[in-house]
Amino acid sequence: MYSTWKPNLHAHIVWDWMNHDTGKSCKLGEKAMSEMQTVLAECLEMERGTSKEVTGKEHLERMDFILAKQKQETKQAKAEKEEALAAKEEAETERRLIEGENKAKKEYRQSLDTEIADKERQLKDERKAKMDSILDSVSSLVGVGKSAAVEKENAKLKAENERIRKAFPDAVKNNVAELTQALTAEKRKAEAERDKALVQSRSLAIERDKAVRQLQEQQADEKQYIRQAVNQATAEKDKTIRLLQNMLKASRYILSLFADMLCKASEVFRRAIDAIIHFGTEQHKSFFAPSEAVDIKSVMQEYGETAEQQNTIGAWLCDYAESRQPFDEIKHRHTLKEVGDVAEGKYDWKIEREQHGISL
Repeated sequence: MYSTWKPNLHAHIVWDWMNHDTGKSCKLGEKAMSEMQTVLAECLEMERGTSKEVTGKEHLERMDFILAKQKQETKQAKAEKEEALAAKEEAETERRLIEGENKAKKEYRQSLDTEIADKERQLKDERKAKMDSILDSVSSLVGVGKSAAVEKENAKLKAENERIRKAFPDAVKNNVAELTQALTAEKRKAEAERDKALVQSRSLAIERDKAVRQLQEQQADEKQYIRQAVNQATAEKDKTIRLLQNMLKASRYILSLFADMLCKASEVFRRAIDAIIHFGTEQHKSFFAPSEAVDIKSVMQEYGETAEQQNTIGAWLCDYAESRQPFDEIKHRHTLKEVGDVAEGKYDWKIEREQHGISL
């Protein structure tokens, strides 16, 4: 698993505070150094770090600071991961809730459709039964039976029916009229029930369509909300990146101005830069000469006390030297490593021999 490189954005101010008459450095106390940091932050409109006097924190060496920083970042990453998992679980719960609601509404629509179909079938069966009953009654009255027994009886009583019809025409007409009227009333009642069922079916369909439309609108609103949240987060991230890039650009510009001033004011600083440029542009040069290491180490010790600070100053010297004379990619890495070796003391024995030889 590869870790993501995170830049440590900061700046160092380097001043030539050597008394060239006496060869000694001007020393400042902690209070004066703290006030210099405050003035610089106000001039550059940057956020001032919390003073050591307020936090009470002791200075950490390079490895201790890195371990503390990694521990803090691990804790923060763990908290962010837990927050992301909680948000994911909440979203999953909401999704399951929406799916449950959708399933319930779907089952409700299906039950409505089934109920409507059952009522229509029941109404059709009842109407058919009523029509068959009425038709059977009328057929029995006028002598049109359906079974073989009735047909046989009708054949025997044909003459009798003719006689009754001639004898009682008005009674037969009245009975037929009453049955016809009853049939018409039943027909109208069946049609009314059918129309009622159709109205109820249309009402249920409207209710179903309304529920589906509300669900679709709710899903559209949720998608819009998520889209807006993502766009806002992306805009904030881009804004932060631009701000950091501008701050880094301003810091590099200030450091470049300081380096230009030091090149003009300090012979040692200028020789150190020339030595780095010579190393970075000379293809066959693989290490610094003792005199070059002396100049580079002198600048590091002048403006940095700890090994970490001297390493940082070495990286700054390499950046400034490369801005004046570009290196290729291989020489860039080689130069940065060799200057780091000077900061870490790997050239100290050469420097001591050089200084010893000069004193002799």
